[in-house]
Amino acid sequence: MTCVDVHVDWGLPGLRAMSEFPVLVVVDVLSFSSAVDIATSRGARVLPLRSHDVQVPGGAVLAGPRSLDRWSLSPSSLRTIIAVRLGLPSPNGATLCAEASATGSTVFAGCLRNADAVAAAAARAGGPIGVIAGGERRDGELRPAIEDLLGSGAIISALPGRRSPEAELAAAAFQAVRHDIGGLLAGCDSGLELAEMGFAHDVDLAAEVNASRTAPVLRDGFLEAA
Repeated sequence: MTCVDVHVDWGLPGLRAMSEFPVLVVVDVLSFSSAVDIATSRGARVLPLRSHDVQVPGGAVLAGPRSLDRWSLSPSSLRTIIAVRLGLPSPNGATLCAEASATGSTVFAGCLRNADAVAAAAARAGGPIGVIAGGERRDGELRPAIEDLLGSGAIISALPGRRSPEAELAAAAFQAVRHDIGGLLAGCDSGLELAEMGFAHDVDLAAEVNASRTAPVLRDGFLEAA
């Protein structure tokens, strides 16, 4: 029987189902993975924190609430970051990366911005590869999110190997709409929510497919440029 090399699943249940995979890719397009891509491309190391975590190692800076006035979960706020250690909490992508750090897998943070770079690094690391679409939270429950389906599909499209049916569908979804990624992200629930908060520019940044060649990988608890 042919081995399936690339799988996709959602949120913490999906991560736990694939916890024995040698390689995991966490996808949280709006906003954790995009924030990590921008921060690590500028030399920062990012400590993923669960939302309730407020303790960071000595010498590290704790990101603030989403803001443009200081480093935060807003990807736009990190375009001025320097080579520091940044504690970055989020309920989805950061929580998944923190959980994945205990699996022993090689863990990457992927998004639309760095899809090809992350796919190439993940393929070099081996397989099978598990892609975890972060999704969003609604009333404390997981809500599948179009932006993370498309981000996962972009990465899967660039990966070699045999895909599970779910991974095949995610890749097909991305390929079908890649000409209008910006419009779809701006019009989806998460994009509209960010725009209402005054962060439409974060959606624009996240929609820049393959604008980055950085593949953030988890090492010693921190995400850093591979």
